[in-house]
Amino acid sequence: MDTGPFSGPLGTPAATATDAGSAPGALASREDVLLDAAEAVIVRDGIASLTLEAVAAQAGASKGGLLHHFPNKDRLVEALVVRTAAAIRAHHDQAYLSTPEGPGRMARALLDATLRDMNEWCVGCRQGSAAAFAALAHNPSLIEPMRAAYGDLHRRVAEDGLPEGVGDAVVAAIDGLWLYWVLGLVPVDQAMIARVRKALQNILSQAAPKRVAKRNTSIPRKTPAAKRPAPRRQQGRTK
Repeated sequence: MDTGPFSGPLGTPAATATDAGSAPGALASREDVLLDAAEAVIVRDGIASLTLEAVAAQAGASKGGLLHHFPNKDRLVEALVVRTAAAIRAHHDQAYLSTPEGPGRMARALLDATLRDMNEWCVGCRQGSAAAFAALAHNPSLIEPMRAAYGDLHRRVAEDGLPEGVGDAVVAAIDGLWLYWVLGLVPVDQAMIARVRKALQNILSQAAPKRVAKRNTSIPRKTPAAKRPAPRRQQGRTK
């Protein structure tokens, strides 16, 4: 039995292969079914068990049918990484658009979209982990699409209107939780996610530039002084 990062912490994959990576409500393509099957094999049996035969069996396909779409293991892993990188970008974009404008918009979006629900977060972690570790174990050069996606994320965070390093700290904290969970280093539950999210929200709140009220620089108009009544002339005495 493989003792790597996918031998226990990720739990049991979904009953059907199409549950892992396909969009909810979408009709999965044959390629997606096969890629979902690859993720399921990695999660259940470990990276060392990722073979074309195992993926075909998981998907209920023949090896020849698998080879029609992915002629070798390199192409299978590459497609897995490309799909995961695209999902990461789409996730970040959607979160950004759903977050109010202002300093730290990308960092706030990550907190709202990532550290919210334990079950939803675990699904994303499982998919990203399967692709990343499969690429690193099989052919490290295949992980480039994910590196590009993360490079784009860090660029957006750096241009987020926050003091230098604050956005990077948010991303690093989220990814640290991901590694805790994937590698089983520290138990990760909803309570821990809530604590980390609250702490990061406080950091962002304190780091965001404060809005200074605009001073009224216009010159006030002078109120014209009321005219004093002219002094009454005294009548001269008659001699």
